[in-house]
Amino acid sequence: MTHPPSPEVRPGSAAKPASLRSNAVGLLGLTVLGAVMMSPAMGIYGTWGPMTGLVGRIVPLVFLAALAISLPNALSYVIVNREMPSAGSAFAWVTRTAGPATGLAAGLVMVVYYVIQVVLQPVLFGLFFNDLLAALGVATGTGTLLLGAAAVTAVVCVTTYRGIESSTRTAVVFLAVETGVLLALCATVIATRAADHELSIAPFVPSQGSGTLSAFWQAVLLGVLSYTGFDVISTVAEESKAPRKLLPRATFLAVVLVGLVWAGASWAFSLSEPPETVARYTESGLTAVTPMAHDFWGWGSILIIVTALSALTAIYTATVLGASRAVYAIAREGLLPRRLARLHPRSRVPHHAMTAVYAVSLACGVGLLLVLRNGIDAFVWWSQAAVFFALVVYTSVNVANLLYFFRVAPERRRLLPNVVLPLVGIAVNVYVIGRSFFGSLWSAGFRLGQSIVVVAVALLVLCAGCAIAMRRRARAAGCEVPGR
Repeated sequence: MTHPPSPEVRPGSAAKPASLRSNAVGLLGLTVLGAVMMSPAMGIYGTWGPMTGLVGRIVPLVFLAALAISLPNALSYVIVNREMPSAGSAFAWVTRTAGPATGLAAGLVMVVYYVIQVVLQPVLFGLFFNDLLAALGVATGTGTLLLGAAAVTAVVCVTTYRGIESSTRTAVVFLAVETGVLLALCATVIATRAADHELSIAPFVPSQGSGTLSAFWQAVLLGVLSYTGFDVISTVAEESKAPRKLLPRATFLAVVLVGLVWAGASWAFSLSEPPETVARYTESGLTAVTPMAHDFWGWGSILIIVTALSALTAIYTATVLGASRAVYAIAREGLLPRRLARLHPRSRVPHHAMTAVYAVSLACGVGLLLVLRNGIDAFVWWSQAAVFFALVVYTSVNVANLLYFFRVAPERRRLLPNVVLPLVGIAVNVYVIGRSFFGSLWSAGFRLGQSIVVVAVALLVLCAGCAIAMRRRARAAGCEVPGR
């Protein structure tokens, strides 16, 4: 029987390529990466309109429900990151605790999840690019959306290929700008409503909502999407300083700080416009925050568009980092083409993995956009799919938390963080997948419902099938769990 390596060492006995650049990212950079992926601004800008169309004014309740669903997952990431920091994240953790074949399945699902996150960013960038052109009096459509997507992809390519330090510095600047503008808009809305004596806690009252319970759960899926992204912190573990200490702190800080921003921002936004007006904006293909900001700031609303574009550039950067490191971690074990594990000799980034991520994500994004012929619909479609795969990955991390302290370190097992917490996380994730994803989407028609379920299940089955077909190679590359 082979024994698992120490947490600092990747599973596998094959010769490894050169390592990623270590000690390159500190606590601030790690926290920023997680916060950027969730994005204080875009978490509201991109989902507020669709959520309002589904539930009316009670968008803050949707965000609170999504936070309750996300917290057990975030805390399991905190715990497992402390024990087993690795660029492979869920792939490495499940490999060590549940076996190589199961770990490979989790790793492939993680890759799908991150690639879908990459797909989302240029689509949403294109929508805001269209808003910018419309504000300047230029006619817009699918062609201009694709032009914006191509432009931001070029910028992000330059940033990500240069190295991890360049990527995190860019993310810090963009995060500061987007958060400042978001808070300024919220303050304007609150001050205006206070002057008109129209401040209200109605957005927190369930009876003030509209739509069915099924619609509420559809909105919760979008809320969970906003909270996804903190997990990208774990994929840069091998490039961070003191990963056992800093990764857990950064994960917790990112989730809590961004969650606090959303708690206030979603309330302010819910007071800004009648739900019918917001729904009308969304149905017409507009991002609802732009015309809302125009009502309060006039031409100053162009700041929303500009900061949305900068925020999406930062998110795009972070998603590419996460996706490429996930691909790299699996490829270096020989479970994906070894070429994808090669590092650039100067920047020491997995440049071939990045190229593959860009190619696949752009093909998927453009393909669906051309089929649906509506940027908002394409964004919502990919968003719902992303949440499904996020919850599957998060469930695997909860399983890793549970199994690690039963199989690898039973002497350090504690009831609340290592048994109760992961079981709650697993139960909540399974419930949301069943109730929100399968239940709500299947009843939402084919275009933005059943088609998502069919494609997501097909991809999940494909990941499992590949893991089964490659189980012998996975065992050769992986490690056995003590006591098996």
